[in-house]
Amino acid sequence: MPRGNGKSWLAAHIAAEELKRIHHTEEIALAAASIEQGRIVFRFIREILGEDGWRYLDSATRCGITREDGARLRVVGSNGKTAMGLVNTPLVVADEPGAWEVNKGQLMADAIMTAQGKPNSSLRLIIIGTLAPAEGGWWPDLIDGGTQGSTYVQALRGNPEKWDSWKEIMRVNPLAKVSPEFKAKLREELEQAKKDTRLKARFLSYRLNCPTQDENRMLLDTDDYQLMQSRPTPERVGAPIVGLDLGGGRAWSGAVAIWQTGRIEALALAPGIPDIATQEKRDRIPKGVYQKLYDRGLLHIDEGRRVQSVELLWRLVVAQWGEPALTICDRFRLNELVDALGPYVPIEPRVTRWSEASYDIRATRKHVKDGPFGIVPECESLLVASLARTRVESDSSGNQRLIKHDRGSNVSRDDVSAALVLAAGAFERYPAAPTDTEERRPVVVG
Repeated sequence: MPRGNGKSWLAAHIAAEELKRIHHTEEIALAAASIEQGRIVFRFIREILGEDGWRYLDSATRCGITREDGARLRVVGSNGKTAMGLVNTPLVVADEPGAWEVNKGQLMADAIMTAQGKPNSSLRLIIIGTLAPAEGGWWPDLIDGGTQGSTYVQALRGNPEKWDSWKEIMRVNPLAKVSPEFKAKLREELEQAKKDTRLKARFLSYRLNCPTQDENRMLLDTDDYQLMQSRPTPERVGAPIVGLDLGGGRAWSGAVAIWQTGRIEALALAPGIPDIATQEKRDRIPKGVYQKLYDRGLLHIDEGRRVQSVELLWRLVVAQWGEPALTICDRFRLNELVDALGPYVPIEPRVTRWSEASYDIRATRKHVKDGPFGIVPECESLLVASLARTRVESDSSGNQRLIKHDRGSNVSRDDVSAALVLAAGAFERYPAAPTDTEERRPVVVG
């Protein structure tokens, strides 16, 4: 549920009641992002239990409670190594897993969940939290998966389309119905969110339980994209400018074509090993998303390869769009691209400095907002999936560049967004680019 609705208090009451009930040889674990974070719930538990009949350990590095006969509760941080020895533990209460450090938090979740499979284990796991700040990983996946098998999920999440509806806000913040102070705080934050996109993102994330990025960090916000959607799709005229983002390893390769009329089409190429279903699971993508892109002819597979070939991507580009008036790419795998295209196809490698990246991003936003860019409806699902995984980073001078949604993971599908930005920058620089392939000069721009 959203932040501020008494989740820590609930976690404390559950743990306190269980600690009263368990056998003297058993212990409860309270898992949190850190010992310090767990101390919040720990102190609620201490208040509930009182001092008589309990021994409390509350130091900088350790927190625990021991009943007179030996039954215990210990607080553990989100480090999976500390949770590998869960023996005689009937209950783990996990507090705010959205705040757990990504890799160690995943290890922690794995350690707890696999402990449930031990012989004679009666371990139950109760997880209480808000989705934010997590934007991916096991915790959102668990919520999105819903109730199934031995897992029960109850989630209070607002509708982002009704984010400023007071009725919707009250629906997902039940504490506001009994706490005038919390209700007043929500009203104050709502008014602030209406004036500031950063505060709007925070309000959606923490008060509606819908993790949301600041619109200033998005390449295209919803309103701008809908403007582009609302335009009639431009016709193909002449040869397009094609932007290529060439991936390696887990990454896909993306290609976007922009004609002089502003018509946009896109495609992507993924390696064939592992298969699509495995890639979805690895990338923490809902089941069937990649398969649908493949079925629609937007995502192509380089069968039998772990790194998709530049040659196949180029054949797909030429087959669908004809030979481009100009091909623009970053310098990653540039030599392979030159070898694949030959000496008579103009290529412009784009240096990804802050200034060049800022220029390309501004060009993208300009032509999406005010035209003439128009996306072919059949390609929308691929572009939207990529935009959702794309973020914009700013430096102290106001320059901007694209970054991955999950930086360093190499699983974010931002390849098509990157190709769009490259092509849009070239569209802005060369408004009079040749539209007839016979007019192109046989050079490679280096």
